[in-house]
This record gives sequence, structure tokens and C-alpha cells, in this order.
Amino acid sequence: MFLRRLVAPAARAAAVLGVGASFLLVAPAHCDAASSLGIPTGLGSKHPNSVVTFPGAEKQDPKPSLTIEYWCLRALGELPRLILEATGTPYNSVFHFSGSNYKEYTPFGQLPVLRDGGFMLCESGAISRHLGRVTCIDGASLEEKAKVDMYYELAKDIKGKMAGVHDEAHADAKSLKTFLGHAEAACSGEHFVGGELTLADVAMFECLYQMEEIKPGCLSGFPKLSTFVQSFSSTPAIAAYLDSPRRVPLTKNELGKGRLPGMDGYVYVQPLKAATYATPWKGA
Repeated sequence: MFLRRLVAPAARAAAVLGVGASFLLVAPAHCDAASSLGIPTGLGSKHPNSVVTFPGAEKQDPKPSLTIEYWCLRALGELPRLILEATGTPYNSVFHFSGSNYKEYTPFGQLPVLRDGGFMLCESGAISRHLGRVTCIDGASLEEKAKVDMYYELAKDIKGKMAGVHDEAHADAKSLKTFLGHAEAACSGEHFVGGELTLADVAMFECLYQMEEIKPGCLSGFPKLSTFVQSFSSTPAIAAYLDSPRRVPLTKNELGKGRLPGMDGYVYVQPLKAATYATPWKGA
């Protein structure tokens, strides 16, 4: 229960972060001192896997028992990271680039995986729900738990139709508007289920914030959702995360404008922070 108090509404920062910056593809030409291989510009970059640890956790004894391994992009790894960040839970974030050996040790030969003490868990939905239980944000009653699951799934529906944000004539636009309408009706401006942080809130923030990133102002017709995104992004924990090396840029494929062939779609639309790739990950 103490984790819920960490993210109580009273702890929200007064300033509201803007999420309306337009993206330009940046291809840095210089080589960062932290890496003799230069700055990775996408998943196709030949670079060792790296690890970034939650602030202060590297000095703890014992070290954090939770580690998320995923490609160095958001996609299926972003929601688990946001759950841990929003609840102030120490963890290690391992970023994979090309040429990884993860197939040799992950349960299904795929990423993401969560290491939780002595066991390893895969499948992004299972990871997110497990972390919701671990951090006590899965709902306070059976009814709340069911509703949390319902809005968690609605967030997935919204994300699946995100391409519709660019053009009202797009095949996904009508469904996206319908899903957003359901979310608007359920949102208090701060929460989707009950009066405390739940997995539903984190999942909704993850997809709605991305929409605002790729098309600023797209939620203007949904005032409660817009207020929710601004309020959630201004909490001290989330504001710190959004500006941290644990947060990676979007790739071109994640802008909702169609998928590019090969690794071209996995080029970052903004440069990585140096600390994201500076510390090689030696574990397996």
C-alpha cells in the first residue's frame, strides 16, 4: 500500500509538461565519448547491449530484483517500465541492440522478459499484469480488478488503432474515435478506476501520451483525457522518467504512418541519451 501513497494526487507537481514537440529525424554525426562505436541511431546499430539502473538502486543492498530486458525502443517494453517508474519501484532496464543472444535463455525465445528474483517471465501482457500485482496497483477489490483489466484492454485497442490519429479518412480513424469516447466517459481527469493509481491509468497514459507526441493536440476533443495526460505526466516520478536515459525515443515505425521495410523503421526520430547506451550489460 505504501507504493500507492508515493503517487497520490497531492504529490503531483504544479508545472504541466508539454508534449507537443514535433519530431525531426536526427542523425548525429559525432561520436560520443561514452562509446567507441558512436551513438546508436537505431536497432540496426552494432552496439553492445546496455543497462540503466533506477536512480539510487545501484547503491542498494541487495540490488534490485527486477530487471526488464527488451530491445532499445519503447513498443512492448514501455508499459512495464512506466509501471515501475510510477510506483517508484527500483529496477534495471536492459536494452538490446542487434546481434543479441536472448533466444538462448528466454522462455519463448523472444523479448521482452522480466527477471523477478529467481524466475523469468515473458509475454508483455503477463509482465504488465504481474507488475501490477507486485506494485499493488491491480485494483482494491474484485470489481476494481475486473475494471482495471477492462481499461487495460481498452488502452491496447486504442494503441492498435493509433494510425487513425493522422487522417480522419484512415480506416482506423472511426474505431479510434469510438475507443477514445469510451475512455473519455470513464476518466475522472485523474483516474479510470477508483481514486488511486491503477494499471489502467498507466496503460492509458502510455498510449495517450504517445498520441500527443506524434500529433500534438489530437486529444483536444476529449477534455478529460487531455487533463489526465497533463496531470499524469507532471507527477514527479513520471516527469523525471520522461527526461531520463531509461526513456528511449520513438522509432519511425511507432509514428503510426505505416511500417518501413527492414531496419529502416527502427531508426530513432530523436537521438538516444548517452547514458542509455554507455554501460554495457554483461549478464545473461
